[in-house]
Amino acid sequence: MVPQEVNRVFINLIGNGFYAATKRQQETAEASFRPILRIATRDLGDAVEVRIRDNGIGIAADIKDKLFQPFFTTKPTGEGTGLGLSISYDIVTQQHGGTIEVDSRVGEFTEFIVRLPRAYRATAVEAAS
Repeated sequence: MVPQEVNRVFINLIGNGFYAATKRQQETAEASFRPILRIATRDLGDAVEVRIRDNGIGIAADIKDKLFQPFFTTKPTGEGTGLGLSISYDIVTQQHGGTIEVDSRVGEFTEFIVRLPRAYRATAVEAAS
């Protein structure tokens, strides 16, 4: 594992969660709404799972498939480059042989599930792509 790269993934996902929860807080009329970000880890034996869940604005189903594409962003112009999730996806899948998934309901939550194998050796070709 390349700790600095995996760190980038989690910082990106946590930052996105803070952004979504804060945005919902600003847009909601619910006085009792509290932004929440939860992080949970789980030992899967041959892999480790990390779930990062916010109670923010959520992601519409019709754009979930585009989330990991380079330059695609759900943020307004000037607030996001659209590279964070694309780079995170490549780090998890290409460099570390893991998976990254997203579950979301608009107006309720978004949860990213990252699974990293305990043992993975990327070939030079895989690491370069």
